Amino acid sequence: MATPENHALHPEISIADAEVTLDQLIAVAMQGQRVKISSAPDWLDKLNRGRRILEQSLSAGNRIYGVSTSVGYSSGRSIGPEHSQEFAYQIIRQHGCGLGEPFSEKEGRAIVFARLVSLAKGYSAVRPALLEALCNLLNHDLIPVIPSLGSVGASGDLTPLSYLAAVLCGEREAYYGGEVLPAEEALQRAGLPVYTFVPKESLAIMNGTAVMTAIGAITVERFERTLVACERACALAAEILFGRSQAFHPTAHRLKHHPGQIASAAAMRAALEGSRLIDGHKEAGRIIQDPYSIRCAPHVIGAARDALSWMRQVLQRELNSVNDNPIVDPEREETIFAGNFYGGHIALAMDLLKTAAASVADLMDRQYALLVDSRLNTGLPETLVPYEGCGLKGLQLTSSALAARAVQRSAPDTVLSRPTEVNNQDKVSMGLNAALNAAEVTTLLQQVLATQMIALSNAAAQRDEALLSTHGKEFLEAIRSNSEVLTFDRRLDGDLRCLTEMIDQGMANPVK
Repeated sequence: MATPENHALHPEISIADAEVTLDQLIAVAMQGQRVKISSAPDWLDKLNRGRRILEQSLSAGNRIYGVSTSVGYSSGRSIGPEHSQEFAYQIIRQHGCGLGEPFSEKEGRAIVFARLVSLAKGYSAVRPALLEALCNLLNHDLIPVIPSLGSVGASGDLTPLSYLAAVLCGEREAYYGGEVLPAEEALQRAGLPVYTFVPKESLAIMNGTAVMTAIGAITVERFERTLVACERACALAAEILFGRSQAFHPTAHRLKHHPGQIASAAAMRAALEGSRLIDGHKEAGRIIQDPYSIRCAPHVIGAARDALSWMRQVLQRELNSVNDNPIVDPEREETIFAGNFYGGHIALAMDLLKTAAASVADLMDRQYALLVDSRLNTGLPETLVPYEGCGLKGLQLTSSALAARAVQRSAPDTVLSRPTEVNNQDKVSMGLNAALNAAEVTTLLQQVLATQMIALSNAAAQRDEALLSTHGKEFLEAIRSNSEVLTFDRRLDGDLRCLTEMIDQGMANPVK
């Protein structure tokens, strides 16, 4: 939950039709940064004009999708003016069929913020009061409990976003004060009124890509932090295995041209500064190049870094997009029926993230395999421990299992379209499924990395640690604060959980 200290540290984000950043979304989600709607007269006039155009069109007897008609396959059925108000609530209630683990409070905050930003663009014919109500949810830390499963990402995230709309009008459940409460009770405790929807507003809440965008943005941030830890682990592995520094030579990577690769090699090179173990093995007859998992680590992680640039661009654009239907253009005074709710861009970005994360997970698992292979580990014991016992053989099984699952989960969701809703939604994006799977693969990568960290810590204990780089020693210290070097065979699941949490929180900071 956000704290007053967090609120004091970060000034309010003023919401209008100007672009917001992914960093602002993360600040709202993770640090509880407060938000407010702008008081700019031009923007408020834009909102009110859009609403007025919609109401005038209805008064003229025009058919407006989801307002004077039903929705989806049933859009040929008219909704009379006397039923339009009730229909605004029926849309919410009929989509209350989500399943799966609910999103966390932080994820819920990101979802609310993403929907707020899109509606604030002024093309959804919603009133300023609705945007104010969304701000109030965030600023009072009253966050809808939203199930994670039930969206095909075509007509937006209809089912999960119905839970946001429902909480506004006092239905379903919400997080508040560290509890899960009935929404009406949560609103009462927070001193907030139940919101009364007018026609089009509930559909505007639901018919958009806010959930996949929010989960995608959070996952990209997690993945980026994880890559930093992976780079430090790769550098430490190179030290422990007496690797060759030429693998990280700036000229080689400059000649490849890819900025992510250049940056990744530079990070590993910086982490190795001062090491007296790198280039330290002089055994005659040893192969003169390291195995690919060491030599090509900057290439693997660098490709992921370059992919991240495109992912962030896609998410930034989607966050600031108008992604509902119909669109009401207050400038041209026209209503447009289209498909901006389609989550294809997010789906492709998340499919790419899954692939990149699985590739890096495989890299970490291959480095683990080097550490325990007596043919390649430059004199380390196969168990990576000095005592008589099994050591870290069992842990390698876990690493391999996790890496295999990451690879399996990296299959693309974009191509898994399934026609639904009486064949009206006959091509769907599966954007939210892609984002959920990307989040899972990112977690699996963190878990594989955690296994490797334990292996690195115990392998380093077999070397003269005084010869390690300063950064290598610091990284070992961070690892060992969560997992002590083994002096006997013991369970390691608690160590893995602590290390995974450390990685996710970004405690393995980049080398300065």
